[in-house]
Parts: sequence; C-alpha cells; structure tokens
Amino acid sequence: MIRHTTLLFLLVAGALSVALFSIKYKVQDLEQELASLNKSIYQERQSIHVLKAEWSFLNNPERLGGLARRHLQMGPILPSQLATLEEVGSFQNGISVASLNATTEAGQ
Repeated sequence: MIRHTTLLFLLVAGALSVALFSIKYKVQDLEQELASLNKSIYQERQSIHVLKAEWSFLNNPERLGGLARRHLQMGPILPSQLATLEEVGSFQNGISVASLNATTEAGQ
C-alpha cells in the first residue's frame, strides 16, 4: 500500500512540476510581450509629443500671417467689397437677379 501512495505522490509531483514549468515560461513570454508593448507605447508617446510640437510651430499665427502675405497677395477688405442683406438676397445660385432681368429685357 505504501508503494501505491508513493507512486501516486510521485506522479502528482511530476504533473505539478510540468505544469509549473509550463506556467513559468508562459509568464515569461507574457512579461516580454508586456515590456515590448510598454516600449512601443513610450515610442508612440514620444512621436505624439514631436507631432504636437510641429503642429504648434506650423500653426503659429505670426508664421501663418507671413505665409499669407507672401503667397496669397491679400489685402484688407475695402468698403466697396461689402454688401447689404438686400444685395445678398438678390442673388440666386451665384447669378444676380438684376442681371437676369436685364438680359431677358434686352432679348425681347
């Protein structure tokens, strides 16, 4: 009887050692994966930090103003460029109602 219990304990101990061995290496693999993911997250955060700095530089109002003056050749709005609501309302699909009336009257 002692031999059967000894054999049983040896089998249980062997099974447990194989299970612990397997779990140990699974845990090590997961720790390596976690370290790799943490490194990747750190690199992405660094990239985001650089991109935010570039975005801040590119959207600097003084820089954008200089680029606009240099490339767009825009000037201040003149009073003659402003319209009243009545003038804006007289346009349909980008064509003045008054010019349409004038062309239809000229055609008759």
